[in-house]
Order: sequence, then C-alpha cells, then structure tokens
Amino acid sequence: MTDSSKNRLFQHATLASLLGGLYEGSTTFKELLTHGDLGIGTLDSLDGELVILDGVAYQIRANGEAYRMKETDTTPYAMVTFFEADFGFDVDQLTTKEALEARIAPLTQGPNLFYTVKMTGNFRIVHTRTVQKQSRPFLPLMEISDDQRTYTLEYITGTIVGFWSPTYLQGVYVPGYHLHFIDDLRKVGGHVFDYEILEGRIEISQQTGIEIELPQNTDYLKSNLENPEIADQIESIEKDG
Repeated sequence: MTDSSKNRLFQHATLASLLGGLYEGSTTFKELLTHGDLGIGTLDSLDGELVILDGVAYQIRANGEAYRMKETDTTPYAMVTFFEADFGFDVDQLTTKEALEARIAPLTQGPNLFYTVKMTGNFRIVHTRTVQKQSRPFLPLMEISDDQRTYTLEYITGTIVGFWSPTYLQGVYVPGYHLHFIDDLRKVGGHVFDYEILEGRIEISQQTGIEIELPQNTDYLKSNLENPEIADQIESIEKDG
C-alpha cells in the first residue's frame, strides 16, 4: 500500500445492482482486500452482512452471529478503504446516534464529500438487522426487505464501521450513513440502524477519491438496472428497523 492508497474509497458493484436482485458473488475477498482494510457490504446470495475491520472480513449471518471469511469467498457488493483517521474525538458520556452525528457534521468539510467512520467503544445499545440468504431465482431487494431479522445488543463493546455518502450519488451509493457493527469478540454484529454509545473513540477520514469496479458476470451485463423509484426504495430499505 502506498500513501496515495489511504482514504480512497473502492466500491465493487453498485447499490442499484443490489436493488435489482443481483446477489451472485462477483469478486473474491482475496481481491477485495487488496483495495482496503476497513469496509462493509454483503455476501454471495445476500447471505448476511459484511464487516471488514483491520484487514479481516467477517460475515454476520441471519442469526446475528459472526464468521471469518475465506479468501475464496465472494461478495456481490462491498465498499472498502485503507483507513487512516483525519480527525477524531472521545466520548465519555451517554450519546445518542443523533447527537453524535450532530457533533460530527461541523467537523467535516460538508455533505458533498465521502467520509469513513469508525466508532470503537462501549455501547449501551446497538440495534442491528441482518438479511437472510437468498436462492435463485433472486427477487429484487424491495420484495425481500421485510424478511430481515432484527437484534438488540445491550452493554456491548465493539466497533461500528461504515461510510457517509452524498445524496446526489444515490443509486450508486447508500446516501448518508451506512454502518455495520461487530463486537470485540467477533461473535455478533449486523447492519446498524440505531445505537447509543457510553464511551469510546470516534474517528473520521475524508475520502480523497473514489473508484467503482463493475461486475463482469452475465447477470450484471444483461440486467436492466433502470429504476425510476430508486430514491423511494432506498429510503424504505434504509429506514429504522
């Protein structure tokens, strides 16, 4: 890794491809991890949530449990970066998701850039959800979005990782915050839709560039990903719980 690789966002595939039901793994973790050591995404056949932390990829299955991925395992969609914090601060009292986001916002250079987020600490509560493995023929994401399991993790130490993406690129990226959690024991986690932190360290990096790698499999090349309702669908899928 060169210095120019740090804090450059790499994404394999697009949000639009997931919305369209393209869940077949199209890159290996061996390849993906050459582009970053921190990230999020999903797994082949939409088999759970992906957390990449310290260069290791973990699958959070529908039961909420974490498993380490092999180099030969694949993903249809992931975002990664070589993370190096540009700024950070400590939290030493109970802070809600909304309060923490309000504290972060004025420290950034505005909502038109990409940011990586890493929150490490003791959480009073983390609300998570996970998707269940799908079978062919794959249905569009909207048709299976209600078939998710939610979990409430209380008084747990771990790390929330993810990205802030600007609204004007929705369809390629999830607009706003997109966060996943894994605990310190690497046993449980999931997609985060709410949290409260008791104490910990918040680190943010501004991404200096973005790269999108498009799948080359038949499903992606032959699918019609035009979707005039994409904004409403993203909002529906990403809403709390």
